[in-house]
Amino acid sequence: MAEPIEIRCRGLVKGRAEGEALVAPTTLSFWGEVDPMSGRIIARGHPLEGECLGGKVLVIQSTKGSSATPLVMGLAHQEGNAPRALVNTDVDCLAALGCVVNQIPMVTDMDRDPFEIIETGDHVLVDADEQKIVVTKKT
Repeated sequence: MAEPIEIRCRGLVKGRAEGEALVAPTTLSFWGEVDPMSGRIIARGHPLEGECLGGKVLVIQSTKGSSATPLVMGLAHQEGNAPRALVNTDVDCLAALGCVVNQIPMVTDMDRDPFEIIETGDHVLVDADEQKIVVTKKT
């Protein structure tokens, strides 16, 4: 098994969570691009179309869009289909609010480009309190 890779970051919303990574170097709108009941990405043509956010660590550039982001995140959280953590290179304040309300750790300002290191399927530990991400590459 490969040695875990540590990435330093800034914890934006405190907490610690881990899971399988879902990675796309793009944006995602929770309003209209995520089905809140299933947690499935429904945006046609999105690199993660058809994937379910439930139990995953979402690694994207940023969320985009609507003031409904915290609501959609909350509905997905109630259904058990919200991401466990968010790793964003840019911060959308509405996603940060959604993470605060739903106690979903969120990090940003990584010391290395996460899109060069983390791939969909890797195991990712996000520790916003200790300001680090630990990546274990899939085998």
